[in-house]
Amino acid sequence: MKNASLLIGPALMIFIGLQLFSSVVITFILFYGWLLFIPILKYAFPKIKPTRQAVILGAGSGLLFFLFIFGGLNGLHVYLMDLNKLRVLLLEWGIEGTVEWLLVVVLLLINPILEEIYWRGFMFDRLRDKMKAGGTIFFTAFFYTLYHMLSVIPIFYGIASLAAIIPVFIAGLFFGYLREKTGSILAAIISHALSDLGIVAVYWFIIR
Repeated sequence: MKNASLLIGPALMIFIGLQLFSSVVITFILFYGWLLFIPILKYAFPKIKPTRQAVILGAGSGLLFFLFIFGGLNGLHVYLMDLNKLRVLLLEWGIEGTVEWLLVVVLLLINPILEEIYWRGFMFDRLRDKMKAGGTIFFTAFFYTLYHMLSVIPIFYGIASLAAIIPVFIAGLFFGYLREKTGSILAAIISHALSDLGIVAVYWFIIR
């Protein structure tokens, strides 16, 4: 598969799952199936090298992301979100009961690992062979952000939905920087997991 299709593939899976089927479960199957099996099929599953530097950088940056996400939305959600409409949307996507708990498990355990394996592992390596670090970090962050738009835009008011994409892009750039600096995806996984913990906290204590 060409790099273009590999870059756009995850966004296509999200689009099919949410826009065509309006189902979080189907979206999870399509999206995480892509993130997991494409690297396996390409025999390019990245290695996770545990180092003290990676753990410290990942935990420190992840804690800052957590505070930014939960702290920021805890204070500003009344200006950025229509909680009633959002709750209706989440029900339309099937987020209730067992699926609600599945969402939490996926966000905390599966999502940060598979997204980083794919973007800062598999795709990073493919692009890094063809361009410098800056270009690789930018393109992996851009296409990582692209599919987040499909789930983030419906959550926020008007222009705030676009503004909400900016932190996702910045996080993508930073995760790429961590990968380049440490030579491992471990720091990005840890930082990403703590960021997702912030999202779970927003859902559990503000939206739910």
